[in-house]
Amino acid sequence: MVAHDGPGLSVVVPVFNEIGCLEPLLERVRAGLDAAGFDWELVLVDDGSDDGSGERLDELAGTEGRLRVLHFERNCGQSSALDAGFRHARGRLVAILDADLQTYPEDLPGLVEVLEREGVDAVVGIRAERHDTGWKRFSSRFANGVRNRLTRENIVDTGCPIKVFRAEAVRSIKMFTGMHRFLPTLLRMEGCSVIQVPVRHAPRLAGRSKYGTLDRAFSGLRDALAVRWMQDRAMRWKLR
Repeated sequence: MVAHDGPGLSVVVPVFNEIGCLEPLLERVRAGLDAAGFDWELVLVDDGSDDGSGERLDELAGTEGRLRVLHFERNCGQSSALDAGFRHARGRLVAILDADLQTYPEDLPGLVEVLEREGVDAVVGIRAERHDTGWKRFSSRFANGVRNRLTRENIVDTGCPIKVFRAEAVRSIKMFTGMHRFLPTLLRMEGCSVIQVPVRHAPRLAGRSKYGTLDRAFSGLRDALAVRWMQDRAMRWKLR
């Protein structure tokens, strides 16, 4: 990938109390993207961590010039962290990952290759052979079904954290709290093209999940209704 006025690819990762995953995350992003010949930057957004993650991020940034760290004053949530990363990313393409390494940074070159070959605006992952508890897999499938029914969509795994976008496409979205779960739908509302591909999934490396089932269910339902309202009220005028 040839750099324009910045790197070819920006990888944006929200971080909240993930100190045990940070060094392996950097090492795997660096190894995977260097091996594929990418010109890249890693944008880690510290979402008000209180476990030392913020300090560790600054230490790692001192060892790797392609690592950029953004620090929130307080915990603002995943949607805010992604929005900040999108606004500060300098790449022609923007990818997202979770810090827990349950999806593989090594899969990013393949997603970029699909995006470029197919000429689409976004490629989103579908977690194959998920390494989660049975309850978590069931609740995820159920939530995806409800979201798709309400939003009239066909996104198989909207919660999959690995995605690649054209920068101008992802910046066309107006983000709200909770909207990170609906990025493919919000892109399509802006006229962008989205395709889905299988990606690998692994058990959590360290730390613990920050979300419970019930809190995600209630907030997810409310957010899906909000997206349905936006879809129904979207303006679609054209000049003659």
